[in-house]
Amino acid sequence: MRTFLEFFEDMETRVERIALLPGGFKPPTKGHFNALRYLLDDADRGIVFIGSRVRDGITPEQSEQIWKIYSKYIEKPVEIIRVPNPVIATYEFADANLDKTLLVGAGGPRENDDGTVDEGDIERYKYFQDNVEKYPYVNVVQIPSQEEGMRGSIVRKEIEKDIEQGLEYFVPEEVITSKDDIQAIEEILTNN
Repeated sequence: MRTFLEFFEDMETRVERIALLPGGFKPPTKGHFNALRYLLDDADRGIVFIGSRVRDGITPEQSEQIWKIYSKYIEKPVEIIRVPNPVIATYEFADANLDKTLLVGAGGPRENDDGTVDEGDIERYKYFQDNVEKYPYVNVVQIPSQEEGMRGSIVRKEIEKDIEQGLEYFVPEEVITSKDDIQAIEEILTNN
């Protein structure tokens, strides 16, 4: 058992732990929400990097607004940042924060809509693992699937077909209970 002094000394030398979740998030789904919470279990705060591409009419600005609603339901501070390329932003952030522990969220292999297999995000961040001497505090964390079958392309079709059913399909359960937040998300998605 540690003494109070040992605990206090550990806290003084402790390195900040930051969870990074890069992606498109068009729109952010309950799978994305749960992935961020999964990463935050071992982090002090989180950063979500949103890519600049528009997908089926859903913009980075809309994604950012929805993430801001979601972040109210997360117990730790979360910063939402729109970037041209989330992967490049992750590497740039790591280079600027070599003294911090970074937990980079990466999805695993998955089947694409056309039946081919995407090896996932792990390959995108292989450089961190290949250069561990430069990035000793960067941990690429393969996030287990948080919502099986939840894909952005399916979510966008559901929203287009029926906005209310689409919201029930992709919005996290914690957020569904707030009529104000559901209404705000609906307005974000319908007022391009």
